[in-house]
Amino acid sequence: MKLIKEIGIFIATGLLLVALFNYFLMPLYINEKNTVFTPNLGGLDINEAKSITKSEGVEIVIADTIFTNDINPNIVLEQYPAAGKEVKSGREIKLKITHLNKKVLVPDLLGKTLRASEIELNQLGIEIDSVYYSFNPNYPKGIISWQSPTALDSIRKGFGMRLEVSRGLAPNDFVAVPNLIGLFYSEGLEKIENSNLKEGSIKFVDYKKSVPNIILNQNPKEGTKVSQNSRINLIISK
Repeated sequence: MKLIKEIGIFIATGLLLVALFNYFLMPLYINEKNTVFTPNLGGLDINEAKSITKSEGVEIVIADTIFTNDINPNIVLEQYPAAGKEVKSGREIKLKITHLNKKVLVPDLLGKTLRASEIELNQLGIEIDSVYYSFNPNYPKGIISWQSPTALDSIRKGFGMRLEVSRGLAPNDFVAVPNLIGLFYSEGLEKIENSNLKEGSIKFVDYKKSVPNIILNQNPKEGTKVSQNSRINLIISK
């Protein structure tokens, strides 16, 4: 009877050991053999990262893209899990990589103020690299007179533009006398001032075919080249 009991205990112990080996030790051993350490992919090109992870037994997935012009495209910025982490073979590593900013069309800024140009470029994601100031007879003071790149050229977001702002006429520049005939006196004075000229002698005359305060004649005539601050003489209806 004792012998039978001992045999039963032996068999039960054996079965317990077999079960422990099959269902605990063996899976633990297999899992241990199927783990790898994540490689360091930071700073690598995406193709280099794929080559390394393929040999290491893990997969990569692009989870996020950062648009920048400061770093070459397709460079790994971040990874998850981080380098050196123990993971199961076949585990996915999520990557954040770089990509060049998209191109946008350059707006036409000629004839606009510097402030208006800054706002427009900022909305497009274009920066101002440098601003120059120079005399320009074709553009009033404070107005954009030159730009690079030119309008409708393509430029990547984040890149800079060069602008030139007019300082108006140079001290020795000549200006063309504007046409003032037919304007009201007040309109003529404003046009004279905007042309860097000054009001000269004023003569009021009776002229029944015109309403009062209309410029009937001027001297110098329209289109005459004169130095800045020259005086324009007017004949006005009363």
